Amino acid sequence: MKFSEGRMKMSEHRKSFRIKITHDSFGDCLGQTRNLSPTGVYVQHPRLASLPKGAVVYGQVQDLPTGAPRVRMEVVTVDAEGIGLRYL
Repeated sequence: MKFSEGRMKMSEHRKSFRIKITHDSFGDCLGQTRNLSPTGVYVQHPRLASLPKGAVVYGQVQDLPTGAPRVRMEVVTVDAEGIGLRYL
């Protein structure tokens, strides 16, 4: 792999995606991903801050050409801007 190819792949992981978060308390909410990692993701949207730690939600990345699976996740951090989620 060339250095430039490795750099491109790393930058792809830092992109922000629209993601649909689903929970019984509010239905669907479209947020933006931030800090995507192999173990979880932070999702920005003020409405998500109402969820308690430990709540289980479903997330699905939007706008991909082939669609994306629904992923079950647990809320591990909450702040005024959104929530940190761990993949289950």
